[in-house]
Parts: sequence; structure tokens; C-alpha cells
Amino acid sequence: CKLTMLGALRIASARSGRDSGRRAVSMISPAVVGHQISSVAVSPSSLGHADTPPPSVVHHHQIRQFGRKASKMGHHIEKAEELAHRAERQDARAKRNKKKEGRKGGGGNDAESESAADSTMPGRSMEVVDLHIEEDATEIIFEHGSADAEDLVDLPDTDDVKSRMTRVVDAMVDSFRAIRGAEPTPELFEPIMVRAYGELTPLSAVAQVVISSPNQATLTCYDPETAKAVSEAVRDSGLNFNPRIEEGGGGVVIVPIPKVSMETRKALAKQLGKAAESSRQRVRRIRRAAHDVCKKGQAGKLDGVSKDDGYRRGKEIDAVTEEMVALLNQKVEEKQNNVMAV
Repeated sequence: CKLTMLGALRIASARSGRDSGRRAVSMISPAVVGHQISSVAVSPSSLGHADTPPPSVVHHHQIRQFGRKASKMGHHIEKAEELAHRAERQDARAKRNKKKEGRKGGGGNDAESESAADSTMPGRSMEVVDLHIEEDATEIIFEHGSADAEDLVDLPDTDDVKSRMTRVVDAMVDSFRAIRGAEPTPELFEPIMVRAYGELTPLSAVAQVVISSPNQATLTCYDPETAKAVSEAVRDSGLNFNPRIEEGGGGVVIVPIPKVSMETRKALAKQLGKAAESSRQRVRRIRRAAHDVCKKGQAGKLDGVSKDDGYRRGKEIDAVTEEMVALLNQKVEEKQNNVMAV
């Protein structure tokens, strides 16, 4: 209501100017005083000097000045209210986000809950052992030189190509021994090297590994003096084991094997997939190098080799490649199923 009155004053004063203040007051006076006034007469003598406006006009101009600044004052008030309630709005927004995250994570299964619990227990680590596969730089170089050589006189032998691809698959499978599956096996300790007698020695050469239970392994050292070195090697192997030497001086090292969480098993399965893809690329590189030689035979650039022979040998190499890739996929799938088994 007050804002309506101020707006009416502003419009009336803009139309009439300074000398029409009396008409503006007569326009709004019925709403202000609550009864109707027919007319308001102001004589020149009552106005005093021409430069001195009457009190009603002074009041009218004060109201007009207030009307010009009303929008700015309203903006400041809204800004003050926003600052006053900013903390409350931030708290409410944080609660809504937290509730949304709770709904998203609330649908997890028991395995995920088990994973969260495992990460907080001693001996349960989320780290994953890095797989290292040795690569042979000569596996893409055939007997008579590389694919770019000009002195090639024969086509690649399919048995030789298959042998090279088989070594790639065997190297991949050998690297999987460092990753435990659903049940621990003695192969889990084979990659560990022990510094004994002044040099690095495979653990299997200085101790016998026995899986006494699903949660424990027993390492019996052939020489009790190497028990400390064996214990340190197992501890520093990156498998997150915490071994202890059995009292009595018999050279027995007890290795508790913690349960693997679901999150860790998923990370291991993903890592196996990456190792498999790297091995597939190595197999394809061998195939490509052999095919480069066959293409030279098809182009008639090899003495004593016909185009048909080059084409036929290329098809044989493709068949060997498909066979080895299928074997590689089978080995990876078996290991991933073993890791994910509960």
C-alpha cells in the first residue's frame, strides 16, 4: 500500500511540476486521511516567499526523493537477506547432496560392504601387484633379417611363427602366478627372491612352501639361518604379507594370508585384462612381421618363391595367429574367473 502511494506521488509530481504540488496532495489525501476532501486552496500570501515552498510541498518533495531511491533500497534489502540466509542455504544444499550420495551408494551389495570393512582392517590392503612381462625384441625378426631387409630368400616357417607366439602366451601365464586366486597356492611365492649367501636366490631354492590353511602359509627353510632373510623377502615382496618367524629356531616362517576384498579382486581382474591386451599386441606384431615377408613373395621380390606360395603362407600364418589368440583369451578368462571366485 505504501509503495502504491509513493508511485502515485511520483507520477503526479512528474506531470504537474513544482507548482502543482497542491493538486498532487489533494489526489492522495483521501487515501491518507480516510475521508474525501473536495478542494484545497492555498493563497499566494500563505506560501510566503516564492522561493520558500509550503510545508506540504516540502513533505511532498521528501516523499518524491524517497521514491527515486526505493528500488535501490529494495535491492539492498534483498542482498542483506541473501547474506543472512546464505549459511542456512549452504547447509541445506550440503544435506541434499549427502542424501543423494547415500541413495546412490545404498544399493551396493554385501561384497562392497565387505570391501569397505576389509580396507580398514590390519593386513588388508587395496594395493595390486604390478605385472611385469619380459619382451623379446628379436621375436619380430626372422632368420633372414627384418621385414625391411632386401636379402630375404625364404618365407617364414609356420612352426617358427607359432613357437614365438607360444612364448608370448607362456610369459603372460607365468606373470599371473604373482596374482592369487580364490585359494592361495605355493605358486604365489615363486616370484619372490631372497638375498641368501650373498646373492639373490628364488625362495623355492631356500625354503619349502606349504599352504597349511586358506588363510596361512608355512615356509620351512632348508637352512634355519636364512629364516630372517626369507621373512624380510616375503614382507618386502609387495604382496602385503606380514610374516613372522616361529620361535624355537627351526627356521619356520608363518605367513598369514588375509582375505582378498571384492574391490581388490575387481582391480586384479582389470589388470589381467590389460596384461592380456598387451600380449595380444605382441602376437599381432609377430604376425605383421611375418606377413611383410609373405607380401614380398607375393610381389615376386623373393627368388624361388611364387606369388601363390606367398599367399598360401600368409593364410597359414593367419590361422596360427587365430589359434594363439584364442588360447591367450582362454588363459586370461580362466585366471579372471579364479580371481573373482568367492
